[in-house]
Amino acid sequence: MLVVLVILGAALVFSVFGTLGFWVYLLLLFGPFLEQRFSQVRRNLKLKGDEEASKLVGVRPFLAVLEKIESLGMEDVKRAKRRRLSRYFSSKPSITERILNLRRVGNNHSLIVSG
Repeated sequence: MLVVLVILGAALVFSVFGTLGFWVYLLLLFGPFLEQRFSQVRRNLKLKGDEEASKLVGVRPFLAVLEKIESLGMEDVKRAKRRRLSRYFSSKPSITERILNLRRVGNNHSLIVSG
């Protein structure tokens, strides 16, 4: 049913506004999806940056710094933790996401070293 409505909407917009209106319609329809997708890519790149930085200074010291920042209770850190829907459209991982990612990396690293 949704596909039919999208197609009918596109036909109606095209007949009323022409080609330019049709492209605007598609942009409005798929824009939020594309934004969310690109945000996830940027977020993953930032988490990968944390992994690379932890290779230089070590996972434990890097984790200690992030945990210290989290424990300070700064307002922007609290606000990032409270995000709900906007979290999916943000390219910035929260401090909690960064800590969990580094813990996972540290666990994988210790398995490789000991295994």
